[in-house]
Amino acid sequence: MGGSSRARVPEPPGRHHHTAGPRPASPRRAMTLPTTSSTDPEPAQRAGGPALGRRAMIAGAGVAAIGAVAACGGGSGSTTTDNGGQAQSGDAPQGSPGTVLGPESAVPVGGGAIFADAQVVVTQPQQGTFTGLSAICPHQGCTVSQVTDGQIVCPCHNSRFSLDGAVLDGPAQRPLDPRQVTVADGSITLS
Repeated sequence: MGGSSRARVPEPPGRHHHTAGPRPASPRRAMTLPTTSSTDPEPAQRAGGPALGRRAMIAGAGVAAIGAVAACGGGSGSTTTDNGGQAQSGDAPQGSPGTVLGPESAVPVGGGAIFADAQVVVTQPQQGTFTGLSAICPHQGCTVSQVTDGQIVCPCHNSRFSLDGAVLDGPAQRPLDPRQVTVADGSITLS
């Protein structure tokens, strides 16, 4: 019991040593405490540490998310649906009554066509029966992308709707909104 005890010197903040017991004081090392002033940058900023990396990663993820949402909104040109209808895309505002959507022949029996310029889907479940629907998915407002195998498909979260607009598979919880269309002289018109 004749051992001497030594005082433990606390480590400066940020320095951690994993030791099994108290560390003896070093006579060569002077005890200094870090000082900060209101103009000093944060330690992580001085060293380009993890806080900067997290911020850059979060900012990059935000930009990527905005780009993904913008990609779902449509593009330019026209594409043919799997069942033969034309899906014309663009960023024009939703069509108003009297807008001519296209020819009756663009909408196949048992399928449909997307008229993106007017944000309308027209389906023909049976010969001569045409149904107009909004092309805007009620889930998060994306424009539906195709009519295939008797289903209207939203590309954002894969909601699927029947040719009459009813929800077949979510996450959408309500049907596509109806749009009134008329067919006369071989043309489909919003009414």
